[in-house]
Formats: sequence, structure tokens, C-alpha cells
Amino acid sequence: MNSDNQLQTICHRLTRFSSVAVVCLLSTGFMTSHSFAADNNLQNISWRSLANQAVELRLQTTMEAPEPLSFTIDKPARISIDLDGTSVGDVERRQEFNSGPVRSLFVAEAGERTRIVLNLDTLVPHSMSTEGNDVIIVVGAEQVDQATTFDVADDGFASEQSTTVAARVRGIDQIDFRRGDNGSGRVIVDLTDPKTVVDIRQEGPQVIAEFKSTTINDDFLRRLDVTDFATPVNTIDTTREGNDISMVITAGDDYEQVAYQSDDVFTIEIKPYVATAEELLEAEREKKQYTGQKLSLNFQDIETRAVLQLLADVSGLNIVVSDTVVGNVTLRLQNVPWDQALDIVLKTKGLAMRQHENVVIVAPAVELANQEREELQALQQIEELAPLRSEFIQVNYAKAADLANLISQGADSTLLSDRGSVSVDDRTNTLLVQD
Repeated sequence: MNSDNQLQTICHRLTRFSSVAVVCLLSTGFMTSHSFAADNNLQNISWRSLANQAVELRLQTTMEAPEPLSFTIDKPARISIDLDGTSVGDVERRQEFNSGPVRSLFVAEAGERTRIVLNLDTLVPHSMSTEGNDVIIVVGAEQVDQATTFDVADDGFASEQSTTVAARVRGIDQIDFRRGDNGSGRVIVDLTDPKTVVDIRQEGPQVIAEFKSTTINDDFLRRLDVTDFATPVNTIDTTREGNDISMVITAGDDYEQVAYQSDDVFTIEIKPYVATAEELLEAEREKKQYTGQKLSLNFQDIETRAVLQLLADVSGLNIVVSDTVVGNVTLRLQNVPWDQALDIVLKTKGLAMRQHENVVIVAPAVELANQEREELQALQQIEELAPLRSEFIQVNYAKAADLANLISQGADSTLLSDRGSVSVDDRTNTLLVQD
């Protein structure tokens, strides 16, 4: 896949919406790209402490700094920053920091890309920007306040005016609740803007979702009692907190929550954490089990092929994507196994996959169905054109004619193919079978 435009789109989105972490497991290989000249070198790494235990790192290059692409891993807590078209200059490959959440830093180079890996005590939000020859990375709490206060304009600069516009146009159209498979409860929120920033946290029996700079009709500012749906969710309280909308979902003691977004529909799913033996057996038969490492993704209007390429890095599988896979998708997935994330992308875009050992083929579902039908037709034609084989069978202690009737009598009970036949030599009590 051509990744130049895809990586630039991803980098722009990550810089624009850095208040929500993009979490995924990285494979050791890097995606190849040729967006920048290979003679751009990383020549210096500096850092300083900020307020609220935040840390600012500056990555200085010899030429204009490329747009960074970042990924994060939950366990162990790491932030990986990729600099496209950049090689490692005279910098230490491993540095100890022990400042704020950052413990150490490791630099590696592969192809025409440099990767900087930050080892953390615990996973925290981060933001990235470029300034001349510098890539600026803020790790910790300080950048969260900036992200919730300002929106980023197309020229890359935050402005108070852009925040006012975002608060005016971003809103909630509808709040719905549905009972999902295996007794899960789904809170479905229709957004007017798929770029709405949503922060989710779990506090005991409550899941709190904050929709930043978002408007809502006063009719939705109320409590929904959904106990009759027989799910872990009891109530949903929606309130206005300044320019934000707060949604508090109260569930039982034992549950797990998954949040994901497809275009302008944001879904929070609350699942029972402990199930009875009968429910587990039923789930084993009816529901696909996802075993991949959990990750989080936040992409706005990203090409579908780019998402598949990222999931290929996460899973370690070889993914072959058909040329007919086109279009963009908006995703916000939190704490979701990578194989479930792949299924969500495929279902959203009407795609399907076929796996042969560690190679996965992805194409539109109709295209794969047509290919398989053509393969079956080809096998059938080969079978019809295969040469017939003749066999003489000497029958003892029975009449050959009676056995011939048993073999060929009736369309439902015949043992022969459409091209097969059986004949009898009464003189020698022999069957001649051709098939």
C-alpha cells in the first residue's frame, strides 16, 4: 500500500486530536515511506520538566522536522514516535530521564525512519507539534488542559476563535440505549460532528463520558432508567458542565466497558464481567472469542487501507488488501482486542477476510463470495472433464444384476456420479462399473 498520504493524514489527525491517546501494539517492523529526504538526521534530544508532572522533549533534526507519527502501548507503558525520512545522527541511543512519567528513552533506526521509544511508569496522554527543525513532545497532564481549551486550525495554530466555532457546531443529536448480545448494554450517541472529543474514565460502578465543547437539546438532560433491559446498566444521567456534556453511566459491581466510534455514532458498551456456566457455554457456541491484545485507536477520516496497514503491524499477520478497498473511516476504539477492531472495520465498510495460515486477504464481501463461487465452478468443470475409470468386479454368492440395481437405482440412493454407469455380464456374473 502507498503510505505517503496515509501517514501524513494520520500525523495531522494525531496532532489535531492529541487529547485522546492512540494506543496499539507495534510489531518490530516499520511501515516504509519516502516522504522526506534520507539525509535528514536526528542530531539532539533535550527535555525539561513542566507543571503537573509533565515533561517536554525536543527532538532536533538537521533539516525541517517531519510530521511525527505516534503509537502507544499499554503494557508495558510506552510511547513510540516515528520520524519519517530521518536517520539517527550523533545522539545517544539510550538515555535515562526519571522525570515525571518518563523513565527512559531509546532510539532506533530502520530503513528511512527513526523511532524514539519512551518508557513510562504508566500510560499518560501526550501531544506532538513541530517548530522549525524541532519536534516537540509533551508527555503528561499539561497538554490535556491545552487540548480541552483550544481547537487546532488548519494552519496548525491554536486559536480562541476556533474553540468557539467547535463549541457551536459540535452537538449530540440523539441518545439511545439497546440491549446487545449476551446481555450487554449499549449506550449509542449520535454526534453532529465525528471529530467531537470524548474523554472516558471509569470510577467504581460508574463510567463517565465527557463530550468536550458539545451542545445538546435540553430534552436529553435527564436520567434514563434502563434496569428493565436486564443489562449491567442501571441508569444514564446526562448533564451540562459548562461547555461540555457529561454522561454518567451507572452499572453493577462486576462489568467491563468498551467504547468505540464509527463515523458520527459513538457507542459505549457495558458487558457483564462474570457470567454463569450456561451463559459462557452459549457464548462459546454463538459469539466469536477475541483473544488479541487490547488496544485503543483514535482516527478521524482516515483511509481504510491505512487502518488495515496499522492492524497488520499490531497483529503480526501478513494482510493483502484488494485494490477495490477504498474510502475513509472514522474510528475511536478504547480497550478493544485488535482482532475485534479488525472485525469492526470490516463490518463497517462491508468487507470480509479469508485467512490462510498467517496471510489474511481483505476484500469486499461480494468480491470474495464471487471468487469462491468461481473456484467451485472451476472445480466442478474439472471433475466433469476428468477421464472415466472402468473396473470389472467379479461377484460371488450373489447376482450381479441385483447389485447393479442397488448401486444405480433411484436418484437419491445412487452411488455413482452423474457421469457414472454400471452394466452386468450375466454369463460371468460380473459388474462393469465406469465412473
